[in-house]
Amino acid sequence: MAGKLIEPKIITDLKQKVVCLLPTGFYFNDERWEMIWDRYEKKGDTLTMSDLKAMFPEEETVQNPAEDTGETFNHKKQP
Repeated sequence: MAGKLIEPKIITDLKQKVVCLLPTGFYFNDERWEMIWDRYEKKGDTLTMSDLKAMFPEEETVQNPAEDTGETFNHKKQP
């Protein structure tokens, strides 16, 4: 069941502790599922956007996340 997420996805463990929050547009597949759980188990805590950036350097949705301006969401511009 691979594909791009059409809405944000919260992954939780069996105790309902947040593992990570994946943004809309993130490409999700079984391999990435395993990578996320492996990193979570090693870290022992919720994965941050910095963790996801390091894990998925080619994934634009985590490298350049949407920015909340208070009015609309705009993609961050690269300098």
